[in-house]
Amino acid sequence: MKTKKTIVLLLCATSMVAGTLSVEDAIRKTLHSHPGNQVAILRHHNAVSDSKSIRSSLHPRIDATVGYYPTKTFVMPANGAFSTRQSDAFHADLAGSYTLWDAGRANDRYAASLHKNNEADFNRHVAENALIEQVRLNYYTLAYLDSRKGTAEQSVRFYQAQYERSISMRKNGLKTEADESRFKASLMEAKDTLSAIRAETDKTALALMLLIGEQVEGEISKEELDRRCDTIVRVETPETLRQKLAVKNPQMQALQASIDHAKSLAEVAGKERYGNVALVGSYGYDNSLSSYDSSLVGVVGTVPLYEGGKISAEAQKSRISLSLAQKEYESTERILYAELYGAYSDLKRAAEAIAAQQSIIDAANKTLLLMEGRYAQGLATYIDVLEAQSVVENGYIGLSEAKFQKIRAWAHMEKMLNQGCENDVCKN
Repeated sequence: MKTKKTIVLLLCATSMVAGTLSVEDAIRKTLHSHPGNQVAILRHHNAVSDSKSIRSSLHPRIDATVGYYPTKTFVMPANGAFSTRQSDAFHADLAGSYTLWDAGRANDRYAASLHKNNEADFNRHVAENALIEQVRLNYYTLAYLDSRKGTAEQSVRFYQAQYERSISMRKNGLKTEADESRFKASLMEAKDTLSAIRAETDKTALALMLLIGEQVEGEISKEELDRRCDTIVRVETPETLRQKLAVKNPQMQALQASIDHAKSLAEVAGKERYGNVALVGSYGYDNSLSSYDSSLVGVVGTVPLYEGGKISAEAQKSRISLSLAQKEYESTERILYAELYGAYSDLKRAAEAIAAQQSIIDAANKTLLLMEGRYAQGLATYIDVLEAQSVVENGYIGLSEAKFQKIRAWAHMEKMLNQGCENDVCKN
């Protein structure tokens, strides 16, 4: 009988664990269904299509033309005069052209399109990492709120017990009505705090649901907060962080691709004045009053002689665009490094706060037990008990907040260093 009960309990526990959403599953579902990520993917596909379109200019072009005219007027000279004649006509031709030389402009345009393709790909990673950070923050906010809820429920039970005991002691003449009223007020305040936490939990659960595109199954417990917090370890120098930012941050990589794109376009603009040489050829067949065919093969060169200063203006415009891209890179790098270093400092500070809050909780619990005993013996007032309980509550709240702040800082660093796709969740 005991064995059957044990098996039932194990099955129930397993089903509860299996029904709880993991942060990896939440990330995977978000990346699969969120429209923000789909927009970034489509923009990348669009950039790939553009590069394929531009690449076509590196190949020969062949066009076929076919025309049939049921009636067509032909003008024919005869004996110093002109006469006309109506007849049907048919025409077909095949024409081809290939650029033999254009100073490398076609290759530069294609290279620019590839850089634009890379920029779109890096921006896709920017969108992915932003969504991953949102999922993590909402997920661990639910775990944090569950921890806060546990503290609030414990406070409700404590004040409820103190309130009931004060009623009994007042009836026995051991305490006054002030004790009873004060514990009742604290009880109502604790219940209101618990209600506010539950409302915040509902809002956060809705935000997570909108990210993943489906209802959140099960409750995300405070153990998730503790588990993640215990696994976060980062020991890095400011120099290392700055190097990683330049190499791994997708926003910086996108800006570098934008610089490369501007360089290629500047190369194109600088070569426009050289013109181009193209190989052309065609073969045609006509059948109207008579039938004949025609062919053409040759080389055509084009050099711009005068265009009103357009080429010079375009070249200057491309140089300015390149300078803008370079300055934007430098400016963004400074902003992002300050942001990354700030997150790293917050992470270290949160780790120190966790240790401090744990020490506060240990000491406050001992003080609370002492004050409860002294209060029962008439050696302490209700104010002493409330103050001791307040320190305990603030300690647990501070511990939960420090753990969440540590996770928040870690999640932001993961986003900035393009390390959000742990366990290959982005590839599944």
